[in-house]
Amino acid sequence: MTDAAADTWEFWSGWCHSVRPSQTLCALRESGALPRFPELEALVGVPQDPEWHPEGDVWVHTLLVCDAAAAIANREGLNEADRQELLLAALCHDLGKPATTRFETGRWRAPGHPEAGVEPTERLLQRMQAPDSLLDNLRPLVLEHLVHAQTGMSAASIRRVLRRLQPATLPQLVRLIEADLSGRPPLPPGLTPAVAEWVARAEEQSRPDLVNPPPVPPPLLQGRHLIGLGHTPAVWFGEILRECHAAQLAGEFDDEAGGISFLQSLLQRPAKHLTEPESTNGSMAGLPTDIGN
Repeated sequence: MTDAAADTWEFWSGWCHSVRPSQTLCALRESGALPRFPELEALVGVPQDPEWHPEGDVWVHTLLVCDAAAAIANREGLNEADRQELLLAALCHDLGKPATTRFETGRWRAPGHPEAGVEPTERLLQRMQAPDSLLDNLRPLVLEHLVHAQTGMSAASIRRVLRRLQPATLPQLVRLIEADLSGRPPLPPGLTPAVAEWVARAEEQSRPDLVNPPPVPPPLLQGRHLIGLGHTPAVWFGEILRECHAAQLAGEFDDEAGGISFLQSLLQRPAKHLTEPESTNGSMAGLPTDIGN
């Protein structure tokens, strides 16, 4: 291995196939080549809370996570693209910690490090001469790699996470989370029960129709249609038009002519179905004269 080789994508794409990628990273450091990648060199010596990271500093953690990622890639038989994305996400996931780590309330913390890690990830991949397409997936993986730590997430919140994750996928994120949690010996590797529960909930919400529901068709009927039928604009217009839109979405009609026919049928209902304040003479103010007749 030469310094020049480390500056090429050929070097790093080969690194993604290492059985022990940590060995190559250690060799870069021992040979004096690590400063060519300041985003990686910055990880050395950055402290972590020993309760959550008994393995040591961020550099040591990153080495272990990369080895865990390689093992996961081999276990899953990942294709070239998925393997590269997993290994590089493992390498980059904590690049935001050097800028955010501080000693606070008696322990080391790195609040906001996923967000802070995006820019150094971009710089590092540029140094590697990595394809731009890789960065599109790595950004959201770095940003969301700690999302499982948020407690009490609703189904809607999980779907928002899955939308933010695109174009990366939930399986890619889960593999990164597993590698991250496996890089903390002597803590046991793999997903914790709480994280496994979060993953199960996320899988339930990952159906394409839930993550990216089809757009709601705009209403075919508008106030002008009521005016065209001879009615004066009034508060009750909104209620009738909302009911027409709901009927349209339910498949009661699918074109303007069918909508007008449906609207006319609604206008024949008794006036009590519409919620309009009473006028001083006891009649329903602003209602069309043909309702209830």
